[in-house]
Formats: sequence, C-alpha cells, structure tokens
Amino acid sequence: MAAEDLKDKNAPKATSTTKKKTTTKKSSSSSGTKKSSTKKPRAKAVKTDSGSTKQSAGASTKKKTTRKPRTKKPKSQGRIKDQKELSTLETLEAEIEGKPVREKKLGKTFYLIFSIVFYAIAFFYVNNVVYDGGDYLQSAIFAFAALFIAFVLMLFNIHMLVFLFFVLPFKRLFKQAKQEAKKEIIYSVGKNQVQTTFNKYKSIFTLVLYALFGGLIAYAAVMDGVTSDETVLEIIYGALISLLIYLVVICSWQYLFNIIPSILEKSIDAKNGYVLTLSAAVIAIYIIFITFEITYLAEIMIFVLIIGFVALLGVNLNMIVGEINIFQNLRGRKSKAVTRVVFVIFFGFHIYVILYASVVAYSIYNWEPDSFNFAETHYDIEVDTELYSNTTLIEQVYDSGGEPIDVLYDMAGNEVTAGFDEDGNTIDLYDEQGGMVWDFYDATGANLFNITDGDGNFVNNPVFYEGRLARIESITPRSNTYGDFLYWTVISVSTIGYGDIAPSTEYPIAQAWGGFLGIYGLTFFALSISFVSNIAMEGVNTVRQENRKDD
Repeated sequence: MAAEDLKDKNAPKATSTTKKKTTTKKSSSSSGTKKSSTKKPRAKAVKTDSGSTKQSAGASTKKKTTRKPRTKKPKSQGRIKDQKELSTLETLEAEIEGKPVREKKLGKTFYLIFSIVFYAIAFFYVNNVVYDGGDYLQSAIFAFAALFIAFVLMLFNIHMLVFLFFVLPFKRLFKQAKQEAKKEIIYSVGKNQVQTTFNKYKSIFTLVLYALFGGLIAYAAVMDGVTSDETVLEIIYGALISLLIYLVVICSWQYLFNIIPSILEKSIDAKNGYVLTLSAAVIAIYIIFITFEITYLAEIMIFVLIIGFVALLGVNLNMIVGEINIFQNLRGRKSKAVTRVVFVIFFGFHIYVILYASVVAYSIYNWEPDSFNFAETHYDIEVDTELYSNTTLIEQVYDSGGEPIDVLYDMAGNEVTAGFDEDGNTIDLYDEQGGMVWDFYDATGANLFNITDGDGNFVNNPVFYEGRLARIESITPRSNTYGDFLYWTVISVSTIGYGDIAPSTEYPIAQAWGGFLGIYGLTFFALSISFVSNIAMEGVNTVRQENRKDD
C-alpha cells in the first residue's frame, strides 16, 4: 500500500489518538508502548482547521515533509462575482437557482467571429432592405456603425441582460419540466383528475403550448408573405420578427407573473404592492404610447392591459380580506382614525380600478374606432375657403347694397357664421329683415358666379362661411376622448347603463369588456355594502365598549 493511501486511511485514527492523549494519561502511555514494539512509522500529519499540519502522537520529532496527493485541477469557471457586481437579472437568477453566478470572460476568438458575422448580417440587411441592393458604400458604412454600437452595448454588459432576459425563463421552465418528468416535485391535488394532472406537469404543458403557438405564428407569417408575393428574404425577416415579438411577450409573462411573484410569494403585502406598481407602470406606458402616437402592437397592449386589470381584481380581494382582518383585530380599541384610513384606501383603490378599466376601454376604441356605438355623434368638418369667382379670389362677400356680410341668421333667428350645422348639413340662411339669402355679391355689387377652387375645378353650391364662400371638403366623425370612456365605465360599473355609449355587436372584445364591467359593478356593490356595514358595526361596538367603561 502506498504511503499516501496509508496516511489517508490512518488520518482519522491519528485524530482520535491525539484526542485520547489530551483526556487520559494512561491511554496515551499504553498507546506509546504498543507503537514502540513495532517498526518505527513515518510521522503522520493531522490537518487542522487553519490549514496547517500538526504531528501526531508517538511520531518522531524529526520534521518530514509530506507530499500532498495530486488532485485533478478543475476547469477554470471564472471568479465568483461580488454581490455589488451582479446585474439585476443575474441577481434574480442567483435568487431562483440558489447558486452563485460565475463570470465567464470572452476571448479574442469570440469577438473576432462575432464581428465578422454581425457585420455580414448588418451589411446584408441594410443593403437589401434599406437600399434595395443599390448602394454598397452606404450599406458598408451603416453596417460598421451598427457594429460599433453593438460593441458599446457589450461594453456595458447590455448583451448579457438581453441574453438572460430570453434564457432565464426557459431555463427555469426546462428545469421544472425535468423535475416533473422525474416526479421530483410537490404538486397540489385539484378538484378532478384533469386539474391534478395539469398541476403535476404544468411546466411541460406550458412548454408544449409555447412551441405550438410559436409554430402557428411562424406559419401564419410565412403564409402571409407568400400570399403577398414577398421575396424569400422578406418572408424570413417577417417570420423572425413575429417570433421575436412572441418571445418578448412570453418571457415578459414569465417574469411578471411567475418568476418575480415566486420570490415575493412569502409576503402578501409585497405581492400586492408589486401588482399595483405593475398596473401603474402599464398605464404609464400606454399613456406614453398615446402621447407619442405609437400605434404598433395595439393588440398586445390591450392584452397586457386586460391581464393587469384581472390581476388588480385579485389584489382587490386580498385587500378586502386583509381589511376585514384589521377590523377584527382592532375590535375593542379606539380605532376611529385607523378605520377612516382603511376606508379611504379601500375606496381609493376602487377608484383606481375604475380609472384602469376606462383606460382599457379607451385602448379598445383606439384599436377599433367602430367597436363602440355613440348616440350623439359629432363631426369634424374641413372646408376650403380658397375659392374664386371669375379667377378672382373671394375674400369677402357682400349684399346687393355693397354691405359686407359677416353674420347671418337661421330659421329660429339665431346668429350663425356658417351655412351648415355641426353634422355638415346645409341650412337655410336669412338676413336681419327675415328674408332668405340666396345670392352673394362682390364689393361692386356684381353677382358672384362661376365659382372654382384653387385647381380650377367648378364648385357646385358653395356655402357661406365666416364672411366668405367655402367648399366642404370632408365630414368625418369626431374622435371620442378618454373622458367619454371614463364616463361610460362609471355608468357601466354602477349598473345604470344609459345606453348612450354601447359596445358594438360586431366586436366581441368590446361586448365582453362591457359585460365584464357590469358583473364587476354588481360584485363591487355587494362587497362595498358588507365592507361599510363592517365599519359601522366596528363603530357601534367601540361606542358600546366606551359607554360600559364610563358606567
């Protein structure tokens, strides 16, 4: 047997012998006598906590160096980052996985290959999509600029943030799916076998659904490109963009509704605060979309808004339960101030829910303006006042006596400055004496005729407009404002339902939203009545207990 093996084998015994030496002198001398009758052994080394070696009992006092056994040097995985160096997503990953994140340095070969591939792709895209293959010099310059920007972003570790944004949710799902396949997870038993099976293999089902929908989206994008006679490059580009948007959506979903809540699940207050912050952020993003007229991805934004609203309802129920518990715990105490504060928070939250619901309704309207019917429709009317009579610009109209006309009258005797109503319909005009006005004249008293526009086109039946003649160019329904949908939401939630604004039967999403708000209104009133009655009972109990103490 080798000396190293003998040393490892006897190491625990040496420790035990040393321990016995410190407790009983007799045991130590006996051990020394036994060892003296045998061949003198090599000095044994006992490893201490500090990493130094100590000679065992009965060994020679002569110092001998012991050769450490050779161990296979592990592959370098980089240093462990300090907590201050971790980025947000890396911290999140370390929190979920329960292990430190190691920094892997990228070599020169990687950067060289990345530069070549990235530059080739950027040049190919810019040259074919932006310049239609007609300007190689400009394409080369823009590709170089894109590569430079990419390296700047990599310098600030942005690429790892983007990479982990897409990788971490799927890494977590695959890990959970692997545990589900090996039956290494604890799952909840559902009401029936189907629900239990889903709980048992939830991550596997999720991955299958993600793959199925991803394939359908790619197929739809390819077929749309084929029917539109697009080139192969355009078809591939459209499919990749559709899949990228799909990945952004599902990764955001995993972060917002699975990963982050799983970290906050130990605290209901933290989870409620997270959902409220998330809903406020969604509304802020939507307001930014409206402000800067960002009309892309309207369907996805509406979907996110509705999901956020449903999450708010869950927070609503948690708040109600929590507030009822607060009242029960405060029973018998002077809690008027606390009761008022909780009452204000409760109804303030419901006002926020109504505001949020009105934002969703407004977003549906912006997506499909015909999704709601309005009893009173107002129109925006565009007029062309640059008209000519016998090639002379008409700047003012006059009566037959040469007096300028700025104001006329309708049938009821009201002053009007335009010969049409708010719906664009022409109306009869009268002068101060009540005579109907048919003709208009110039400053010389000559009748205005042969009216044409700036392009020389003949204008039939021009209308009076602010002291001159004009032609109605267009009559379009006026876009409704957010205030209209705030009003409609309040009326729907309060279950009044005047019907002056109603969802169109041609758009199921608008119908579903209107019905949902009606149901929410009924639930809101039921909960509010119980909530207010609970507050009233708390007040009555407090007064009774105070009176008993006084008696």
